[in-house]
Amino acid sequence: MQARTLKRTLTAVSVTILAAASAYAAPSTLIYINSSSGALYSYDASAAYAESLVNPSTGAFSISSGPQGNTLYVQSGSGSLSTYNLLSNVQTNVGGSVPGNALGEGRDGLLYAGSGVGLYSVNPLNGNSTFVGNGSYGYAGDIAVDPTDLTAMYGAVSTGNGVALALVNKSTGSQSLVGLFGVTGDIFGLGFSLDGTLYAAGPGGGSGAGSIYTIDKTTGAATQVRSLNYQPYDMATQPFERNEVPEPATMALLGMALAGLGLSMRRRKP
Repeated sequence: MQARTLKRTLTAVSVTILAAASAYAAPSTLIYINSSSGALYSYDASAAYAESLVNPSTGAFSISSGPQGNTLYVQSGSGSLSTYNLLSNVQTNVGGSVPGNALGEGRDGLLYAGSGVGLYSVNPLNGNSTFVGNGSYGYAGDIAVDPTDLTAMYGAVSTGNGVALALVNKSTGSQSLVGLFGVTGDIFGLGFSLDGTLYAAGPGGGSGAGSIYTIDKTTGAATQVRSLNYQPYDMATQPFERNEVPEPATMALLGMALAGLGLSMRRRKP
C-alpha cells in the first residue's frame, strides 16, 4: 500500500514540477522588421510568420533588441538613438550618435554597431558609442549575439564574393568568416530566437521586395521562410531574455511536495 502511495505521490510531484516549468516556458519568437519607408512590422515565427503592422512610421534606419524588456532600440537616419516600447507603442528619444548601418544586441548590457570595418559598443542609456576595433570586412547590415552561446556574436559582412556570415569578437572587432548567405544583394537584418535559431531579413529577388530567412550558423546558408512585399532595412527579435524556472524555485517545489508526502505517510502509519 505504501509503495503504491509513494508511486502516486512521486508522479504528482513530477506533474507539478513539469507544470511549473511549462508556465515559465519561453514564448514564441516575434520578428520585428522596419521597412525602407520607416514602417515597423512584426512576424510570429510560431504562426507561419503572420504579419502585423506595428507602426506606420517610426523613422527607424536600424533597430535592435536590447537589455530593456519589451523594447526595441531605434537608430534614426541621423544616428540618434531612441527606445520603442512595444507594450505602449511609445517612442522616446535617448540621444547620442550611433555610427554605421549595423545595430545589434550584445546580451551584455550594451548594443553594438558596425560602421565600415569598425565595431563600436553603444551605451543604450545615452546612445554614446565607443570604438572597439576593426575587422577585415565591411558590415552589410546587422549584428546579433546567440542567446545559447553569449560568446558568439554574428555579423553580416560584405566580401568580394557576396554577403557572408561572420563571427565577430566583441572585445577586438576581429572577424572570422563562416560562409556566404547565398542570396543576391545584402542581408540587412539578423536576430535570434531564444532557442538559438538565427533569422535574417534581406532582398527577395523582386523589385522592392524582401524576405525573411533562417540561417545555418555553421555554413551561413540562407533559407527563405517568408516573402515580404517591401524592402526591409533591419531586424530585431523578441523576447530578448530567457524566462525559465530558477533552480531554487524548482527545489522549493520539490521540497514542498516531499514534505506533503511525509505528512501523508505519517497519517497512514498505524
